[in-house]
Amino acid sequence: MSSVPIAIAPPVVTVRHVGREREPVVVIDRATGQRDALVDFAATRSTFAPADSVGSFYPGLLGPAPTAYVDAMVRMVLPLIAAHFTGTPVQPARARGNFSLVTLPPEALVPDQRVPHVDSADRLQFATVHFLSATNGDGTRFFRHRATGFETIDADRLPAYRAALDAELAAMPAIYPAGEDGPFEAIDSIDAAPDRLILYRAALLHSGAITTLPADAADPRRGRLTGNLFLQCRTPA
Repeated sequence: MSSVPIAIAPPVVTVRHVGREREPVVVIDRATGQRDALVDFAATRSTFAPADSVGSFYPGLLGPAPTAYVDAMVRMVLPLIAAHFTGTPVQPARARGNFSLVTLPPEALVPDQRVPHVDSADRLQFATVHFLSATNGDGTRFFRHRATGFETIDADRLPAYRAALDAELAAMPAIYPAGEDGPFEAIDSIDAAPDRLILYRAALLHSGAITTLPADAADPRRGRLTGNLFLQCRTPA
């Protein structure tokens, strides 16, 4: 298989507005109709490596995704970004996609992995999580930072947020973020479902809603396998 064809059944799109800032989170069910083919590609053709080997704090393994898949995701989300985030058309400036598997047990997490994060402080960068596992229901959770009240972290907010977080990190227990107590409060959570894709601004505080790791966490056919897209946009000149 040289590429992964995209789109069979029509997708179902819903929009949630989370927290006090009412940030949109777009949920796309039946996103591709190609879940089985993507899982097969990840299991047989993608070579996974520890995320920290490429300077990522992702708590597990990353593997390359097919170019056709990444391109199709970009085409899918661009009109959704214009409709629900910017109100005007946007163009892709840079896109990066990969497969991901959560494999680190809680006790192995470093401090920055024990708290929610943002992928970028740029409000024109967007992220997707495409849930590919047929059995793992661990989705994605969104958060508010209690000390600052921030739910999104842009360039203006970043210094104050980082200063507050640095003072809190030392006391964080070695657990995946849940938002029940501590410095962060959970404001919404979206369960995983096969072929469900969620789209959100990369500056929105979030984390995987990780409950338990499967015994075969590093196996793409059995672990929490997701496809991920990071899309930097620009507005037309």
